[in-house]
Amino acid sequence: MENTEKKPKNIKNVEPNKKSNILYVVTIIILALMLGFVTYLYYNQKTKTEIIISQLNTTSTEKEQVSNELTNLLVQYEDLKTDNKEINLKLEQEQEKIQELLVNLKKVKANNYYQIAQYKKELSTLREIMKSYIVQIDSLNTRNQILTAENTEIKIDYTKAVQHNTELQSENEDLNEKVDIASVIKAINITAIPINKKSKSVTKAKKVNKVKVCFTLSENKIVESGNRIVYVRIARPDELILATSENNIFDFEGSKIIFTERRDVEYSNKPVNLCVYWKKDQELIPGTYFVDIFTDSKLIGEASFTLK
Repeated sequence: MENTEKKPKNIKNVEPNKKSNILYVVTIIILALMLGFVTYLYYNQKTKTEIIISQLNTTSTEKEQVSNELTNLLVQYEDLKTDNKEINLKLEQEQEKIQELLVNLKKVKANNYYQIAQYKKELSTLREIMKSYIVQIDSLNTRNQILTAENTEIKIDYTKAVQHNTELQSENEDLNEKVDIASVIKAINITAIPINKKSKSVTKAKKVNKVKVCFTLSENKIVESGNRIVYVRIARPDELILATSENNIFDFEGSKIIFTERRDVEYSNKPVNLCVYWKKDQELIPGTYFVDIFTDSKLIGEASFTLK
């Protein structure tokens, strides 16, 4: 029987075509992978570049912000006003420091993260320093206002008292003098001594830790016995009263005045020895300090000491 199966034509050319197609597909795949890899590198690099640009912009903005805040702080320092020469000198020193920081900040590169961070810390410190000065100035202004009002009231009361005494002087002078002398507990043997941390007497303002005021309440058989509050008032050479609190106020001849420290004592018409201490809580200046002692709304003794 004759074999009727026919062989395909050009069978020899089929295999090479298949190989060519496979090679073509592989090439496309490789090219696609390479393209994907290149695309990945491109977007990765683009992202990094954008991050760097963003960081540079942020740092540049922070530098500008620090510069603006330093400038504003300088203006705020210039607006601070006080009659205290020592504080004014310190304020000027802080202003010079800010001006120097502004000059140096201009030289800092925008990408110098570390230096800009240091300037931000310095800015924060300067703000805290300014807050402390504001508190000091407010305290001084408040005290000065109290002192001004106090001095005015005392002068008015004093003038009225002088006028009144003048009118009654001819008939009551001797009697008033005897009554005043008899009704006052006098402070005698007064000593006002500045001491250091070792409780040793010192004369330099910088070394003072406390001021020790000792005295004796004299014997007085006429006045009523019982508890007494003794007030000690220390005035600096510039007339500023040393006080641990703005609430340290007591009555004196119908007026409210500031005191430095107080002491409760039981008085039984016999001599009483006591000491009152004021612990330093502010800068002291050279000069003569005046110490007044009060009880029963009366001035009963005075003393002074000098610091270099």
